[in-house]
Amino acid sequence: MARRAFRRWSAVAVVATLSVALAACGGGGASSSASSDDLVADPNGALRVGFVIPPAPLNPHKVASDIGAYAYLAPVYDRLTQMVSGDNGAELAPMVATEWVFAPDGLSATFTLRDDVTFSDGAQLDAAAVKANIDHALQTPDSTAKTYLSVISGAEVVDPTHVKITTTRPASDLPYVLSGASGSLISPAAMDNPDLDVNPVGSGPYVATSVKIGDSVTYERRDGYWDPAAQQAKSITITGIVDDNARLNALRSGQIDIAYSPVTSYKQSSALGSGFDFFSYPEANVYSLQLNTGKPNVDNVKFRQALNYAVDREGISTSLTSDQCVPNGQPLAPKRIGHLDSPPVDYSYDPQKARDLLKEAGIENASLNVVIPSGLSLQEGLASALQAQFREVGIDMQIQQGDAATSSADYAKGAYDGYVQSRTPLPASNQSLARFYLNARGFPGPVPVGVQDAVLASYDPNIDDAARDSDIEQAASVATEDALDVFICAVPTQFAYTDKVIDIDSMGVSNFQGIFDLRYVGIAGK
Repeated sequence: MARRAFRRWSAVAVVATLSVALAACGGGGASSSASSDDLVADPNGALRVGFVIPPAPLNPHKVASDIGAYAYLAPVYDRLTQMVSGDNGAELAPMVATEWVFAPDGLSATFTLRDDVTFSDGAQLDAAAVKANIDHALQTPDSTAKTYLSVISGAEVVDPTHVKITTTRPASDLPYVLSGASGSLISPAAMDNPDLDVNPVGSGPYVATSVKIGDSVTYERRDGYWDPAAQQAKSITITGIVDDNARLNALRSGQIDIAYSPVTSYKQSSALGSGFDFFSYPEANVYSLQLNTGKPNVDNVKFRQALNYAVDREGISTSLTSDQCVPNGQPLAPKRIGHLDSPPVDYSYDPQKARDLLKEAGIENASLNVVIPSGLSLQEGLASALQAQFREVGIDMQIQQGDAATSSADYAKGAYDGYVQSRTPLPASNQSLARFYLNARGFPGPVPVGVQDAVLASYDPNIDDAARDSDIEQAASVATEDALDVFICAVPTQFAYTDKVIDIDSMGVSNFQGIFDLRYVGIAGK
C-alpha cells in the first residue's frame, strides 16, 4: 500500500472556492512551529531571499527551465491552479480557476474563472485571456512553454468566466500541469512586448520594479489584488547567490532573511544560533545514477540490479549529507503517492548479492562510463562513493565531468552509460514517472513498456483515486524491479532564516521541488 501525502481534488468534477481552500490551509500553509504564530507580519516589511539560481529573463513562455524560473515568476503571475501546503504536504488547489469539470471522454476540461482578477496593466483576466495565453504558448515558434504544456491541444472560450481546454490524451494531470511556471498568465497586450523579460505583466500579488538578469529581482506589493493574504510583505527581493557559503554568510550578516540551504550545508545551516531558525520540507528529489538501458551490459536487468545491491545508501547519506539524504531504493520519495512500502525488490546493501547477479548475467570486468555536472559537490561526492563501491564488486566506473547543460545533453544523446543527478519530481506522481522514464532526454534507453502502460492508465480522469494510485504503484514497481536507475537517496528542500520570518512552511512547491513560492510568507517588524 502506498503512502498518501498529496490530497487530490476530484478528477471528474471539482467544486471548491479559492477562499475556502486557502482558509482550510491557513492562508496557503499548514500551521506549525515554523509559522511563527506569535509574530505579526509588518505590512511595510521588506523580505529578502537568497536562492541558488540567479534570475533568468521573466518571460514564462521562453524560460530555459520551468522549475528554475518558478520562484522568480510566482510573485508576478497567477495561474489557473496552484500547489499549496496543507496538513499532509502539497495539495492541488484553485487559483484563478475556482473549479474544473472533465468531459466524459477525458479529453477536455472546462474551468470556471474568478470574475475579479485583473492584470497589472488594468486588463481583465477572463476566458479570452486564458485562451490567448495557451495559443501563444503553443504556437509561438521559440516558445519553450509548449514542451511543458504538450498535453494541451487547444483552448476554447465558452463565455467570459468559462474556458474549455482540450488535451491530446485523457489528462487527469491537466490541473497539475497548469500549476507550473508555464501555466503563468500574461496580459495578452504584453505577450510580445520586447521588454517582457525585464518588465513582466501578470495578475499576481506583486509587480517587478527592478529586474537584474543574473543577479536579483525586486517586487512591490500590488494594490487591489484579489487575495491580500498572498502579499504579506510590502516588497520582496530574491537574489541569486550560487555559492552556498556566500549565501549562508549573507544570512548571518543580515543581508538576507531567508537562505536556500542544500543538504550538504545542513550542519552549518541548522546550527546558526540565536536569532535564526531552520525548516525542512519532506524528502522529494531522488538522487540516482540514471542509466541508459540501451547500452551494453546496462541493457541487462541483472547487471542493473547488481549495481543497486552494491550501493551502501546509509553510508553515503551519513558521510555526505549528515543523514539528510534519506536512503531510497525506488524512484519516488517516501511521502509521495506511489512510494512502495513493500517494493518487489528491496535493494539492501549486499555486495555478495551484487557479485552473484553479475555471475548469473555472465558479466565480468565490466566498466561504466558516467558523466556528472561539474561544480556540484553532492553529485561529485555521490559519484566518488559509487565508484568505490562498484569497484568492490568488480565494476570499473569512469567519471567524466561537464557543465550542467552539456553533460545532460550529451547523456541524452547516448554518449554515456549513466548520469549522476537528481530526478526532480512534478506535482503529481504519474507526471513524475513520465518525466523520469518516458522522456528521451531523461531516459535515453528503450521505452519501458510496463511503466508506460501503467502511467497512461493513471491519466484517465474517470477512474477513482484508489485505481489511479494502483496504476502509479504498478509503474513504480516496474521501475524498481527493472532497476531503471541506481537509486540512492531522497533529499528535502531546506531553508535557514531569521526568526522574524513568518510562514516559512506555507510554500506548496517546496514539498516536492527544491524551489519556493513566497506568496503567504511574511516578515515581522523589527
